[in-house]
Amino acid sequence: MSNWKTILNADPTDWLLEPSHPSVRYFTLRWIFDRPEDDPEVLLAAQAIAQSAPIQKLLSSQRPEGYWGTDARPHHGTKRYLGILKWLGYKDGPGIRKAMDYLINGCLQEDGSYAVELKGRMVKLPCHAGDLLSLMLWSGYENDPRTKKLLTWLVDIQGEDGVWPCISKLRPFSCLWATVDILRAYRDLPENWVTQSIVTSRNLAIEQILDSNLYQYGTGKVSSRWFEFGFPLRFDTDILEVLELLAPYVSPGEARIQEGLSLVLDKQTVEGCWLCEKHPKGGRWMQQFFEFESLGEPSRWVTLHALRTLKTLYND
Repeated sequence: MSNWKTILNADPTDWLLEPSHPSVRYFTLRWIFDRPEDDPEVLLAAQAIAQSAPIQKLLSSQRPEGYWGTDARPHHGTKRYLGILKWLGYKDGPGIRKAMDYLINGCLQEDGSYAVELKGRMVKLPCHAGDLLSLMLWSGYENDPRTKKLLTWLVDIQGEDGVWPCISKLRPFSCLWATVDILRAYRDLPENWVTQSIVTSRNLAIEQILDSNLYQYGTGKVSSRWFEFGFPLRFDTDILEVLELLAPYVSPGEARIQEGLSLVLDKQTVEGCWLCEKHPKGGRWMQQFFEFESLGEPSRWVTLHALRTLKTLYND
């Protein structure tokens, strides 16, 4: 399908481009209209992001040491705030390098693993390692040897079936949510980093997700949050994001995505929008910096990601 917008009930892009939401405008220009980083409108949107109230509040509340809040432990007081800055499309500003150094020096181990001390023991966390890899690529650590060391560790610990294990649990288990975290990081890899080992690792994960009907890996109870759409996503994911990550590697006719694809299309409103159905898990603290979108109301963020998914799937 050369014109992917024919699958929409209506075109919501003018709504997404409204200057009142500079982060959504920025990503709409980049992802939906394929504008380059040096495009004048993209540059203006990036400037508006930097000047926006949430970004200014975040930057002004950073501690001189590099962390935020009252908990100085890097895993607790740094990564989640950097995640907001990345989600909103801000980078290259003051404080980012200091915060990243604080996080990396506090959590990245000599063997390339991400580990923190919890209840008196060191716990290695692949899901958080995936987050850190994305943050390092976003914040200019591409040429830092620790970045590739972290990537190598993630590849090495992947399960034989393609799913990453929560290796430090007293009862270790394989986690599809953690696997999605790491596929997010793989999406951010520079093209020249995508070696055969990365392709093999990525394809193994994708095949397992497809064989799991996008969300049914394992025998445990399936969380309802798989079927609710919202952004940002922190410690979980949903079917929309899974489809967004798989879209470059599957065709819309792939039988194993049909249930998920139908769910996404069925949730579209007559205006060509998607609703906010959930708020970030464990994310109430975010509200000190910005307001969440209203539950049950049209969501610019969910709509943006739905359009990106459909554009990738259906644009021949």
